[in-house]
Amino acid sequence: MAPIALESEPSYLPLALALSHAAAVVYLSSKVGRSLYRARRELGPAQDTRHRSAQRSNLTIVFASLAALGFVLAATSALSYLGLSYQTWADERGVAVPKSPSELSFWGRDAAGTNATSLRLAYWLSDTPIHLDALEIVAERARRLWWGQQLDVATVSWMTLLAIEGRRRKIPHLWAYALLAHLVGLSFAQNLFYVAMLLTPSPFSGTQSRLERLLNRALPPKPDNWWPKPVLFFVPLTLNYGAIISLPYAVGTASFPVTAVLARALTFAPLVLPAIVPESWGVVYPDPHGVYGTFNKLFQFMSAAGLLMHAKATAVGLWHNMPEAYKHRHSIKIPFDTEKRSKWERSATAVEKVLGSMTDHPAVTGAGRDVLMCGLSLGLWAAVRAMDTGDMLQSIVPGYKAASGLQPTDPTQLPVKAESPAAEGQKQASASSSTALRRRANLSVSSISSSNSPGDEGSQTPKWRGRPRKVKAEPEPDPEDVPGDETYEPDADVRASATLGDVVPDDDFDWEAGSLAWALTALGGLGTGSSAVFGAESISR
Repeated sequence: MAPIALESEPSYLPLALALSHAAAVVYLSSKVGRSLYRARRELGPAQDTRHRSAQRSNLTIVFASLAALGFVLAATSALSYLGLSYQTWADERGVAVPKSPSELSFWGRDAAGTNATSLRLAYWLSDTPIHLDALEIVAERARRLWWGQQLDVATVSWMTLLAIEGRRRKIPHLWAYALLAHLVGLSFAQNLFYVAMLLTPSPFSGTQSRLERLLNRALPPKPDNWWPKPVLFFVPLTLNYGAIISLPYAVGTASFPVTAVLARALTFAPLVLPAIVPESWGVVYPDPHGVYGTFNKLFQFMSAAGLLMHAKATAVGLWHNMPEAYKHRHSIKIPFDTEKRSKWERSATAVEKVLGSMTDHPAVTGAGRDVLMCGLSLGLWAAVRAMDTGDMLQSIVPGYKAASGLQPTDPTQLPVKAESPAAEGQKQASASSSTALRRRANLSVSSISSSNSPGDEGSQTPKWRGRPRKVKAEPEPDPEDVPGDETYEPDADVRASATLGDVVPDDDFDWEAGSLAWALTALGGLGTGSSAVFGAESISR
């Protein structure tokens, strides 16, 4: 077969878009990193105690490590896919490919005196839509679609959590998390947002950037406890799921680019709608718990849609038994052992074929790794947050009512954990040593009872003859009457953080909730597991 001739002049727009993709990942990651650093520094005194700080630091390291691992896995899969795509393109056009990195020279000159390497990259990107090719390779076979569709459905649930918790905690740069989920991978952005929620247990009060101030002028922020009406979310959610279902049917047609872009763009609807719709299209709830019914309906709808789509993808993937289904447009450059692969295809079960499709192509490998990383972090987050299993089931089963009920909104109604006598005595001693420590202790207890210190056991008291002399005990002064020792009264911001804030449970992690999350993910797909965990997270306060 004769090689395909190169075009006379390539278009440099695809090359610019590819470079902007890499630059956007670096910029957005740095933006998120700086916001997380500011959130860590601005933790309130009630959240910056020694025990909570140590526990939060450990959990931050865990989820940050998972985010870094997700980034590395996504980057290696992407580089493998790009290298395979370039080799296939070069083989079809008779272009020499460097056999080792030492032969690759970005500054080499050809006979015309131009940079040969950059021209080849421009030719390759002009002829190959790398983003659409990756999506088509995943969607063109039922086995591979089983992995890719789970990511698409789980992204919708996670975007809804991003909108709910991001607005509630006032986490900055939510758009950066949303873009990173598409530019890098869902597991990377999802674990970064877990870190953000750990570092912002109460609404974030940091300074806004210039861009955010301009956006607030154009789109004034809505009042607290405001949320759009549910019907505004059901319309874009239905369109989004329709676009996801249509992806395998649009492969190889002219409508595939439009369908793929629509499926990605509609995932931003839960994040964009609260900012652009008029205030009259929503409801201001007098009680923060009043919106929980709306959240339950949204996640129940997403869970039902995800479960039906996963059941269909599983049935079609198990039924799909065509010979050489593992081949694709880049198979010419993958050293498949045809005899060994054919023998495995004949002897393997249907489940093994679906799970083994991860090795068909680097794009499928990247999608499968992303699904596994998201499932792992999903169960860990449910265990760390000690989620109520009733809330998880209530978020995915219509009509199910959790037995736990809602948490009280008044901070005075929250249960106070009893302390041991030794700890109480130590707290009293530290309270009497300095006024600053006494004020800090008043943050966790309503009042401090002071007692007279006992006398020294080694000292001898004189013996009196006759009746003992009555000593009149002097009343202890009220702490409010002591000059310079006013009782601490929290301001409005601290009271709001006590009502809206949350803390990581002091007890051991609830692995029952984590096991339930993993079981739902294994049986109903990543979309169902995400709806259960994220729905329980949104109503857990």
